[in-house]
Amino acid sequence: MTRHWLGPLVPREDPRQGLRVRRFLLAALVYALAIAMLGLYVRQGLLYSHEWQFLALIIVFFNAVIYALLRSGRNERFADPSLTGIQMVLVCIVMGLTMYLIDSGRGGMLLVYLVLLMFGVLRLNPRQFTAVGGFALVCYASAMAAVWQQRPEAFNAQVELLHLAALSTLVPCGGFFASHVSGLRKQLRERQIELQRAQESVYDLTVLDSLTRLSNRSAIVNFLEQERARAVRLNQPLALVIVDLIRFKQVNREFGHPIGDELLRQVALQLRKSVRDIDGVGRYGGEEFLLVLPDTEQEAAMAIAKQVQVCVERVRIPELPAEFVIRARIGVALFSGEENIWEFIEKARSNATPEARG
Repeated sequence: MTRHWLGPLVPREDPRQGLRVRRFLLAALVYALAIAMLGLYVRQGLLYSHEWQFLALIIVFFNAVIYALLRSGRNERFADPSLTGIQMVLVCIVMGLTMYLIDSGRGGMLLVYLVLLMFGVLRLNPRQFTAVGGFALVCYASAMAAVWQQRPEAFNAQVELLHLAALSTLVPCGGFFASHVSGLRKQLRERQIELQRAQESVYDLTVLDSLTRLSNRSAIVNFLEQERARAVRLNQPLALVIVDLIRFKQVNREFGHPIGDELLRQVALQLRKSVRDIDGVGRYGGEEFLLVLPDTEQEAAMAIAKQVQVCVERVRIPELPAEFVIRARIGVALFSGEENIWEFIEKARSNATPEARG
């Protein structure tokens, strides 16, 4: 039921904006209670009717402006998009006006405004809340000074000093709670960052080869399947290049696996540099790589294959003899529109030239 009647009032497309609006609506409900209580003051003869109307008009106007800013998204232009500081200043001003216009019984209304001020704990840091609390003291003291000068019969020094003392306790207490809430917000942000990093790490483990940081077998095959479907749907060319390192097992056997791992990393780096951002590069097997080239004709794919051959041969590992040249079998295939991805891969493998086979 709550969601039904709040639906048009609260934006759903932005969760953060929705939270700000819901928090505002909760404060607006307290304001509505304040207007209702001021109506009781009118009935008790402690406030004139036109003064009550004046206060209600100010409260409604201020809240309408704040809601319009929040609902329109213009609040995002402010340093604090929640507009908490502005709302707290308005609370202090309205509180000062109310305290000035009421003849007696100010303690009851003071409690309502204290509740509104406590909303600042949710967003303000200790320094900001202390500043707001100090402004609230100034507003209340100014209102009482004006009452004492203009309507001394409505001023009770002992009672108002007690009210001022009670309001003064809000500043350090509220600052303490603001500090605690601010610390909780900081911890929550840190946990969110840690969670995001963990999710990114899990994602990397899912789609990246841990050694070369290229797409792993599953990811590059999925990318090839997506591009194959896209080529069929849009009737666009799709090329595939397969790179198979020669003598790689000899490197592992004669120089050790750490050298072989470094060789794979350097080759992967060269492969990534040889293609466009829209192309897919992945480790298909131990020393076998796939290059998926969307929207690429045969001639362009052959040029990339030659560039890859040159780049691979330029790879040098300090631990390997200077005369040791890395070579690769490179096969190129153009998608015909009929074969599946496995047939496509085998087509590229079978198209490796005798010279490349070396």
